[in-house]
Amino acid sequence: MHENRVLFVDDEPYVLEGLRRMMHPYMGQWRCDFVSSGEEALRAFQEKPYDVIVSDFRMPGMDGAELLEKVQQLYPDTIRIILSGYT
Repeated sequence: MHENRVLFVDDEPYVLEGLRRMMHPYMGQWRCDFVSSGEEALRAFQEKPYDVIVSDFRMPGMDGAELLEKVQQLYPDTIRIILSGYT
């Protein structure tokens, strides 16, 4: 049986904690992981690809657009979503 996997990426710990609380009721349906940078996200994908990635747009280092572009190239079947209060 396939385990649905979603990865949340945000450099703000409070945002990640809010997302974790929001996703708690769905933990039986989704395996949710939370990381704080694009680099961490790409490392997580190397272990086992995700079905969905939800990334903040504005992050230091690798921003969300760059991260999702890399995910598109490396893991084209992954659904990519930007989460931002700015755009």
